[in-house]
Parts: sequence; C-alpha cells; structure tokens
Amino acid sequence: MNNANFTINSQLSPQELQLHELIQHLLIVLSDKEKYIIENRFALEDGKRMTLEEIGKHFGVTRERIRQIEKSALRKLERNAQNTNIRILTEFAKALLEKEGGVARDSYFKQQLMKILPNISETDLQDLHLALVLDAKIHFESNTLKYHPFWRLDDFDAGQIKQTTGKALKILQKAKHVYTAEKLSVKVNESLKIKLDEATLSNILRISKDCKFTDEGIGLFSWRHIHPRTLRDKINFTLRREKKPLHFQKIADQIRNAKFDEKDVNVQAVHNELIRNENFVLIGRGIYALKDWGFQTGTVAEVIEKILPDGTIRSREEITKAVLEQRQVKTITIYLNLKNKPQFARVGRDRYTLSKLAN
Repeated sequence: MNNANFTINSQLSPQELQLHELIQHLLIVLSDKEKYIIENRFALEDGKRMTLEEIGKHFGVTRERIRQIEKSALRKLERNAQNTNIRILTEFAKALLEKEGGVARDSYFKQQLMKILPNISETDLQDLHLALVLDAKIHFESNTLKYHPFWRLDDFDAGQIKQTTGKALKILQKAKHVYTAEKLSVKVNESLKIKLDEATLSNILRISKDCKFTDEGIGLFSWRHIHPRTLRDKINFTLRREKKPLHFQKIADQIRNAKFDEKDVNVQAVHNELIRNENFVLIGRGIYALKDWGFQTGTVAEVIEKILPDGTIRSREEITKAVLEQRQVKTITIYLNLKNKPQFARVGRDRYTLSKLAN
C-alpha cells in the first residue's frame, strides 16, 4: 500500500471538481490486488464490470474471498475519502438527495448531478458511483425484480417505498388512467395518512418498475396506451400524442424518434398496419387518423353517401364542409364526385341528394 497525504480545499466548489483525478489519487491507498478488484468491480477502467467469480478466477481464489477483499478495500477508501475533495461532492450530493425527498432512482439522480456539475459527464459515471458509495450516509440499493436501482439517505425509511408504491399502484389500477403527481400525491396521502410532497412521491414511483411517467402524468407500465408494445400500439400512441392526423411517413419517423424499444421501424410495415387495421382511417393522400376521433371509413363518394341519408337534400357547400371534416382532400375532388358519380343527383341549383331517392 502507498502512503498518501490528503487535504480538503474548502474554497473549491462542486462545479470545479475533477472527479476522475480525485478517484485515481484516492486509489493509491490500496494494494495492487485491492486496486484491481475495485477498478473492475466498479468498471473504472474500460466501463465493463467484472463479477466476483471472474475476479476470483483471475487470482485463483473463491468469490467469497474477493467479496471480503472488496469490502475491506471500500472501508479503507471510505476512511480516506473523508479527507479529500471527494467530500465536497458527496456533501453536495446529499443536499440534492435531501431536496429530492431523501430517495432517487440511480439514473435520475446521476442525471440531475450531471446537469448541475459541468465537469461530470457520461464518462465519469463509474467514478461518480464509487464516490457516492464511499459516503456512509448515502446508501445504494441494487436492481431487483420490482425496483430499479436507487439511492437513499440513511435516515430515509426504505420500507416507505414498498408501502407507497403499493398504494399508488392500487389507485392507478382502479382509475385506469394517468394521474398528475399532484393529484396522485393527494390520494396516496389520504390513504396512508402521511405527508408526501410531489417530488418525493415521484422519486419513489420512478423506482418502481410498474410505473410509467409520461407528459400527461403517471400511469402503469402495463398499459399499452402509455407503454406501447406492438406496432399497432405505437401507431395508436403516436396519433394520440400528436392529437391530429399524420402522414404514414411522419408516423414512422415519430415512432423511430420515440425509441420505444430496440426494434427497427420499417415505413412499409407502418403503412401496412395502417391499411389493414380498421381503427385507422385514411383521410387524405397517405394521411391517417383514428376512427374513434369520429372519422368514417370509405372513399369520398362513400362519405358523401353517409352525409345524404334518407332522401336528404343538401347544398354543395354543406356537403363540402361535411366532407372536409372527414377528409383532407381538395374541394374539386368533392365537386367531381358529386358531378360524375351515378349515385348522386342534382335536384336544384347546386343542391344534391342520392339518385335512388331523387324521384
């Protein structure tokens, strides 16, 4: 082990820290074996994290022995880190975590830190993780079947996460629609008789793998209308989000940009799904809308027929206005259908009805 003298520069702000240099300097207190284990367990070198078993094979010892060495090395780093400028970072991180309600999802917390601290980037995430672990008052909870990895202050009751998410999930399941964080926090507080602000509730629910955050609010990951799975779901989601008809190329682009998953988005596949699914209506040249928006299926002529039921006589202007509510077509297209299609009869000056009912 190397000897090292550490000091804290009280005049230094968190924004001025050079985290990678601080971590590298701190590691000199470790033996070569300890350093190898910490670097590979925290992916400090190449971004690839090694398992205890992999490191054990490298040294020819058991995974349990590697666990013991890792634990001892972390204690050594923790003691020394308190006397370095790393402490400036962890004090800042604790204050931010306190502001977030004492708990935050790992990815969200690190993103917030990177927004505020310009010297910390994506390449420093492993160094950041190790720095946070070395503060005894910040606890990291690993990924589980129900929860994403997260950070919490030592005085935050971890049991509150299970209690709060359980109640929020029941409320959402019953409502079957998204709630804003404000409305959901009111309902959760009423049910649990506790005081959770919006920020704390949001941070707790971000940890849950059952919850999905959207622009409209908080819903359930299992709901296809906010977490689309199939191509049909994604088209439906895109149209509802845009709240207007779109060209099939635009729909494909929107799906691709949304990055719902790793699946490739094929424009022709999107167009085919729009054509064969009755929930989508062609209303113009390649432009589609949702049927439940009130758009009718069929050609322009078929739309006109529906506008003239039971012998109704309407002016050309009335018919045109009604068709344009259903179709994005040129006015001349409507005029030509009225003039040339045999199912329509002119019964006065620019007035029309169905031919079969004209006599």
